[in-house]
Amino acid sequence: MYTVDTANNQLRLIYSNVQIEYYEFSTFKSISSGFDTLRGNYYISINFIANDKNNSLRLYLADITNQPSWTDTAIGIQSATEQISAWANPTMRVVFPLATKSPRIIRSSGTALTAITASVFSISFASTGTANATIVVSGTSVILKPGETVSYDPRNENIMVSNTFSYDTSLAGSELLIIYVV
Repeated sequence: MYTVDTANNQLRLIYSNVQIEYYEFSTFKSISSGFDTLRGNYYISINFIANDKNNSLRLYLADITNQPSWTDTAIGIQSATEQISAWANPTMRVVFPLATKSPRIIRSSGTALTAITASVFSISFASTGTANATIVVSGTSVILKPGETVSYDPRNENIMVSNTFSYDTSLAGSELLIIYVV
């Protein structure tokens, strides 16, 4: 059992509160996820630039004790891979071989500020009410007037980080139709 976090631009692993290992993010070659069929657990695989033996660092989610969203599930492995990638480099390309795309739709009216907590591949907002609605994109509020639409589609395999988008339809008469792909 161990904890995983970041310190001084390094990945820090602490085993049983005794042994500490640090890995510099600048040495990472790739970050990917997998499923160990023998153990029955998901894992993060980190390959290093100067690793001539081609041995990766495997972090099994079932053994990590301090990251509650990193559950030993397909969603948990996506969250863990995304988080380590964000720590390493916000622009690093992450590959999710286990990820499948799934559409979602929400019709919101009379709802206070609510975050889209999932990581999304694309998202569209349509203001279908009679009053203005608000969306928040990476901390910036944008008013959508009735009839306006906004779409975000990176048109590649990159995933927008979770909690990037929020919406507010608490103003009387405001309504949003939100379509996104996770």
